[in-house]
Amino acid sequence: MMTVSNKIFLLLLQFFTLLYLFANTFASTEEATALLKWKSTFKKQNNSLLASWKPSSDACGGRYRVICFNGRVNRLNINNSRVIGTLHDFPFSSLPFLEYFKLSMNNFYGTIPPDIGNLTNLICLDLHANQISGTIPSQIGSLVKLQILHIFDNHLNGPIPEEIGYLRSLIKLSLGENFLNGSIPASLGNLYNLSFLYLYLNQLSGPIPSELGNLKNLNYLELSNNHLSSPIPSELGNLTNLSDLGLSNNQLSGPIPSELRNLKNLNDLLSNNQLSSPIPSSIGNLRNLYTLFLDDNNLIEHNNLSGTLPTTFSIGSALRIFNLHGNKLEGKIPRSLENCQLLEVLDLGDNLLNNTFPMWLGTLPELRVLSLRSNKLQGPIRTSGSVYMFLELQILDLSCNDFSKNLPMSLFQHLKAMRTIDKKTNASRYEFH
Repeated sequence: MMTVSNKIFLLLLQFFTLLYLFANTFASTEEATALLKWKSTFKKQNNSLLASWKPSSDACGGRYRVICFNGRVNRLNINNSRVIGTLHDFPFSSLPFLEYFKLSMNNFYGTIPPDIGNLTNLICLDLHANQISGTIPSQIGSLVKLQILHIFDNHLNGPIPEEIGYLRSLIKLSLGENFLNGSIPASLGNLYNLSFLYLYLNQLSGPIPSELGNLKNLNYLELSNNHLSSPIPSELGNLTNLSDLGLSNNQLSGPIPSELRNLKNLNDLLSNNQLSSPIPSSIGNLRNLYTLFLDDNNLIEHNNLSGTLPTTFSIGSALRIFNLHGNKLEGKIPRSLENCQLLEVLDLGDNLLNNTFPMWLGTLPELRVLSLRSNKLQGPIRTSGSVYMFLELQILDLSCNDFSKNLPMSLFQHLKAMRTIDKKTNASRYEFH
């Protein structure tokens, strides 16, 4: 027979089950009403993609890209849905269990409301490729569970809030392609789990914080196309997992830190700044380097990479693009580059390189672009008789040097479908199909 205590237990179980169902039904009704109210503010009410957003007591009743868990809205994903609207009337306080909020590739405009800080369970916030303007609210620092924050390709302005440094769970942070200004907050150095940091194409200024050297899990650091200045901090050499370091099109000055030799996984190194001093030979330790751009550091007088080319570049056997155009490098082209058998582009133009034209360049099997223009190369160019000379070459620029004779026609005997040959080697560019 069922005891009194067992009967009481069953009654309590039934009561709490009904209470749970009632609470979830109420919450679902409230969330459905809130979402519909937000939808009513959209400019285009006949959007066929949102046709399933109709009055109902259930927010989880098959609405387009609304996913629920235990009867509560858990994911809202209306990426690329032709929506024209704002976030001003979004029901931030009515969706406390929302974890994934994705509105990218639409036409949302206006600002990000401070109420964004109410979504404390949020794991992913993706608003990229919209027309959102204004500043990033400091309340975003309340989203301590956030792992992905994408607001790139919008019209944001103002500074990057220091409060983003509170988001210790962040793995991906992308704020690129906006109009953000001010300095990069040192607090970003607290994001120890960060793997991707994209701040490119903004108006950020000041130094690169040395605290970014704390981000030991960082794979991609993209800071290009800003107004960053001061030397490259040596602490970036601590980022041993880094595969992409984008610093191009800034006003960075001073030497290339020798500590960058520690970035053994680096595939890309981009510059175009105001760097000076010799290139450290330790750069040759970057065995996985695929592209190396240290070009155009001569925009301001006395700010140039100078000295000779290190012979250690040959260590980078994976190297495909090697661009040191527009510096004050001198001496001869080191024969050790002959070991870079995957090299496709070699641009050493607008330097002070001298000595004779190195014919061994013609034996690089993948070389397609060779520019040595505006140097001090001299003497006659002698062919070696090799049948493997410049088999893949498409662009050759040797103009503005001190060659004593015209280029020998035999140099091009193995090139196919040659478009033009101008024998005035001091003022011409050679292109081939």
